[in-house]
Amino acid sequence: MMLFGKISQQFCGLKKLPRSRDSRYFWGWLNAVFNKVDHERIRDVGPDRAASEWLLRCGAVVRYHGQERWQKDYNHLPTGPLDKYKIQAIDATDSCIMSIGFDHMETSSICF
Repeated sequence: MMLFGKISQQFCGLKKLPRSRDSRYFWGWLNAVFNKVDHERIRDVGPDRAASEWLLRCGAVVRYHGQERWQKDYNHLPTGPLDKYKIQAIDATDSCIMSIGFDHMETSSICF
């Protein structure tokens, strides 16, 4: 218990570093990487699966036709035939979706 107290005192004494342009550039670059369209991946796993991966990777949630539950976890995406899971709804609140990723939606069968 004493060790934890010493560590927490050390962390409390640290000052936050000011945000810099380099930090902002890094996050913009990372968001662009997450939004990059991979046409080979679309061909391999199908358009709806690829769009789902993109949306979840960027922090959005997806709901499929015939399911009430929202898919939130990238690691628990459903598997099965390529045409089994069709995207019905997307909640992109507070996600890092950028317009360069919209090509994912072009080939999917998203029905709104």
